[in-house]
Amino acid sequence: MISKLASTTLMRLKQAAARVRSTPATIWVASSLIALVNRLIYTLTIACIPDLLQRVLHEPRSSNGVITAAFGVGGLVAGCSIGYISDRTQNRLVPQLVAAALYVVAGIVFFYAKHFHQIVAFRLILGAASSIADTMLFTTVADVYPANLLGFKMAVLFVFDNIGNMLGPLLGGKAYEKMGVGGIAIIAMGLGVAEFLLILIFVRNSLDIRQTLVTNATSSIATSATDLVVIESTIASRRPSTGDHPSKKPDTSVCSSCVSVLSSRGAPSDYDTSNLPASKPAIASSTSNAQSSLQVVRLLLQLPVIGPTVSIFVGTGMQSVIETVFPLRLYDKFGYSPGAIGIAFMIVGGVLILAMPAVGFINDSVISRHGERMRYYTIAIGVLMMFVSLSVTAVAGSYPVLIFGYALFSITSMLVVVPAQSAFGDYINSTGSQAMAQCYSLAWIAEGMANITLPPIASGLYALIGFLRMLLSMSAVLCTICAISVLAFPVHCYWRARQLE
Repeated sequence: MISKLASTTLMRLKQAAARVRSTPATIWVASSLIALVNRLIYTLTIACIPDLLQRVLHEPRSSNGVITAAFGVGGLVAGCSIGYISDRTQNRLVPQLVAAALYVVAGIVFFYAKHFHQIVAFRLILGAASSIADTMLFTTVADVYPANLLGFKMAVLFVFDNIGNMLGPLLGGKAYEKMGVGGIAIIAMGLGVAEFLLILIFVRNSLDIRQTLVTNATSSIATSATDLVVIESTIASRRPSTGDHPSKKPDTSVCSSCVSVLSSRGAPSDYDTSNLPASKPAIASSTSNAQSSLQVVRLLLQLPVIGPTVSIFVGTGMQSVIETVFPLRLYDKFGYSPGAIGIAFMIVGGVLILAMPAVGFINDSVISRHGERMRYYTIAIGVLMMFVSLSVTAVAGSYPVLIFGYALFSITSMLVVVPAQSAFGDYINSTGSQAMAQCYSLAWIAEGMANITLPPIASGLYALIGFLRMLLSMSAVLCTICAISVLAFPVHCYWRARQLE
């Protein structure tokens, strides 16, 4: 009796667990927690890097940019491959587990780090892990919400990302002050293990969930369409038949038209898909091999993708620049300790967390009301505001003004990055392509390139011409390039409409 009850209870628990693992909300929540862990591990070392490199290892200021660039190199290498591998194998779960395992490996390397090249190796591994994890968490959310505008959902991911950004420097700074490098390494290894278990227990392959959702939705629409056909047939059979007005035959094409609408429901109409592969039915696109998927290079040549890719390069690149030179500025000008620098990041992160949901909600509302082109105008406005905030940061002569400028920059950079990130998923869902992971890998390729190139330039210019002129010159050039790239798509749509008139 007891064994039967235990067996029944176990079976019910397994069924309940399977139901939980199969819901889109679980993927969204798990991805949000993974974003938190990713950012925590990444930011643990931000506050202590100046002290570790300059005081302990006696490295020059330019080495800080090399450390940041190493993270970008690791992310770029992983980003160039993980999207294609995931789309080709139709598997999202294994890459996520690999990323969590790499976090543990990075923690082990950092634990034994005594020299500069070991810290570089730690950052390379950390960059690869973050690239894989971030690509997959954005991809999985876009997989299971195929018919929605993704701005708000992406904003929630960024909320958890910024919770990690807020807590990581503080936690890392305090751990470094009390336990040194070993304390940070132990925290990183523990977080990597926790992420691995979270994925293993609660996360399914998001493409399996997508297939189930599409199948159920298609069956529901087809059933409704069939009912309409039956009603139409009944009405037609009751009409008097005359020579001039023959009885109408039921239009059974309604079923196929309803199914075809499923994959593009809610998609913006401004996308030009004339040079894309023909869309397949939604079920086939989520189950077949990725032989017809767009390659990364072809994706990058699509005008709606170029602007968001450049936006992520500029937005995340300037964030990396600030993360590199902001601790140096606090250390050189105000003499702040790693713990105090961590508190500064905590203040900025708290402001950003409060603002982020509103950014995503406004983004989706504007696009749903005014069309896809408004996404690009929104990004352009965000770029202008980002330049203003960076100018405030550059001229700040006191700690409160510096913190205000940095907080303002964090918010305005999300006005650029959130619409750009959601653009990838909305674009792939609207075109029916199978290249979701490859499209999101573009985001990490852009971020990796930014981390490789911009922080070393920033740290070199910081040492050469100072904080003020470095930040103003870099922000002016990058924001101008970003605005031109983003506005290319709506301008193209405008001229195309004028030619058709």
